[in-house]
Amino acid sequence: AVFKETPAQKPEGNDVQENCLVQTTAWSACSKSCGMGISARVTNDNPQCRLEKETRLCMVRPCDLPMEKTKKGKKCVRTPKRRRSLRFEFSGCTSSRSYRPKFCGSCTDGRCCTPYVTSTAEVEFRCPEGDFFQRKMMFIKMCSCHHDCPRDNDIFLATHRRRMVGDHV
Repeated sequence: AVFKETPAQKPEGNDVQENCLVQTTAWSACSKSCGMGISARVTNDNPQCRLEKETRLCMVRPCDLPMEKTKKGKKCVRTPKRRRSLRFEFSGCTSSRSYRPKFCGSCTDGRCCTPYVTSTAEVEFRCPEGDFFQRKMMFIKMCSCHHDCPRDNDIFLATHRRRMVGDHV
């Protein structure tokens, strides 16, 4: 872990946390270009100031999302928002509440469309057996078109990984 210089007078409390220089990487690209995937980052924003891997669920677009038509003269479809709300599914469990998330659209000029500005929120999932759990999940605010496209429907196979700008709360 990385620490700040110790002040002349030590304040009382947790020395490790007070002297910690917080470092957090950008979230990785989603592991799937359609359907539910995983995104990760490394941070030391914890009481022990230790680098730890964080993960969040992500969905760039549903696999069955029909692509919208582009307007004349435009090369990209804007980020479509679902008309109806949906419940996310993960490991046989369903989100407790429904959402109207934005998904990335498409580009007609050979480029691909991926998340550019995202936020992260806790989503509660309920299972058929009655138990429940919470997972962090990516929510898309804006997408962008670029030439660094994934292959074989799996972003982690791309030769150059596209990083998201980061979270904006």
